[in-house]
Amino acid sequence: MKQFKAKLASARGGGHTVAVPPEVAEAVGIHYGSRVRGSLDGVAYRSSLMKVSGLFHLGVHKATVEAAGVDIGSTVDVKIELDPEPLPTDTVPADLKKALAPVRAAWDKLSPSHKREHVKHVIDAKKPETRAKRIASTVAALKKK
Repeated sequence: MKQFKAKLASARGGGHTVAVPPEVAEAVGIHYGSRVRGSLDGVAYRSSLMKVSGLFHLGVHKATVEAAGVDIGSTVDVKIELDPEPLPTDTVPADLKKALAPVRAAWDKLSPSHKREHVKHVIDAKKPETRAKRIASTVAALKKK
């Protein structure tokens, strides 16, 4: 795990970011789309990175900012490492996977974030009939692509 200090900045469109120094990004093995974990002023986080103007930026969740008691402009102590653990939405549930068979090509063309959105929509259903409707709507949307 690498450690560095950085200023907490405002992200375009809302939210917060911290710029990851290039030498830290290289030492950690960060690349486009990497998910990372660590701590910000001692508060644990899991997040992803974006690259802006050639520099990686760590997206910092509002809850992390609040728990750390910091604000935009604060200098924060950041610990960072690659996060190999999958998100709950990285695993396609069996019922959705089975239903996707006829539209597999369209599913495979989706970005990882769009796939996660579809999976989250399905796994967030509280009732089995709602889940079935959401699976059907996902398949129908992919048939249009």
